Amino acid sequence: MGFKPNIVLFARHFPPLISGGARRPYFLVKALEDLGCQVFVVAPALPDGISGVVVPHVQPEAMSESTSKPKFRDFLRDWLLWPDPDIRWTKRACMVAKDALPFNPDWVITTSPPESIHWAGRRFSRFFGCYWLADFRDNWLVHPFRAQRKNYLRSFFERIIAKNFLRHPDLAIGVNQRIVEEVTALGMDTDKVDILPHFAVDDHSETWSFAKDTVNIVHTGSFSLSDPECRIEPALKVFASAVKKKPDLHLHLIGRLGALELKAVQECEATSHISCYEPVSLAKSLAMQRAADGLLVVASDTASTPPGKVFEYAATGVPIIAITNAGWEDSYNQGQNPVERMIGLKKAEEIIAPDPASGFSAKAAALQIIAMMQDVRVRTN
Repeated sequence: MGFKPNIVLFARHFPPLISGGARRPYFLVKALEDLGCQVFVVAPALPDGISGVVVPHVQPEAMSESTSKPKFRDFLRDWLLWPDPDIRWTKRACMVAKDALPFNPDWVITTSPPESIHWAGRRFSRFFGCYWLADFRDNWLVHPFRAQRKNYLRSFFERIIAKNFLRHPDLAIGVNQRIVEEVTALGMDTDKVDILPHFAVDDHSETWSFAKDTVNIVHTGSFSLSDPECRIEPALKVFASAVKKKPDLHLHLIGRLGALELKAVQECEATSHISCYEPVSLAKSLAMQRAADGLLVVASDTASTPPGKVFEYAATGVPIIAITNAGWEDSYNQGQNPVERMIGLKKAEEIIAPDPASGFSAKAAALQIIAMMQDVRVRTN
């Protein structure tokens, strides 16, 4: 490892703020630093031990779904701020970061969502003369999470913006093939794009235990607050059906729920078998996953690939129950429907977690990124 670039990384989602999208950039930063790189992070918040600068955000975390009609100001914000309202934070973050950087960067990494974060990559690569890597965790215009992008006019003009953005990165990575296909369709040279999948997280700093007289199913994270098309109701219906045949089941919902989702839990006929928890730290979330007898993943029917939490789940060795009609659920349900899967769960006698290093790890991801950066440097010098 002779090549150890100086890197500045822009992330809208980063610990200690609670978001599924915070894990990927955080553990990449840690792995890059372990390999000898200097990494300076620009984010709305930073945990202890991470070098960088905090640029506060007016809405650091989504607190609940909106049940009121949008105001005229909301309409203007969505239609005047492109590619999304977070562009205001991105521009402010660039101004702050330029003055705070302790080194001249060799690379700038921008990791989305939101897609406006990539504006910082273009800005920094031009200002410092450095290379730029754009990381995509979600699709941009294919099955977009932002409802505004489903509007034909909005989609038309935003496609122009996306193509303009993607003319400039030296590298782009996506978590799966479908995202890579969209990035190349939007104008990136195929030789500059690669897959960098989600990876297992090796953090055993906390422990947890559930009641010994129940078979405990755990869901970590949000539903509609992560994907507006993801609904909690199908999961509650499946669980209620399973409880009728297996009364010792207990469902633990760990993470932020909206007001309508909490109401759905209260109205569920199996509500006495359900516990809701406030958002917890990443380390505690992982510990609760390891202590479960079953792990629940719920996705919208348009979710083309499993969410990143499935890779955390897989590292525990605990059975996974997938509730979706997206087409990938069979690989986790092993030929059973979700009700059968829940009924078949058994109380684990002990927690045995496979070594996450046996699969794709943060270190492997960091090594892949450094190798790609080195290749670009060799080709352009």
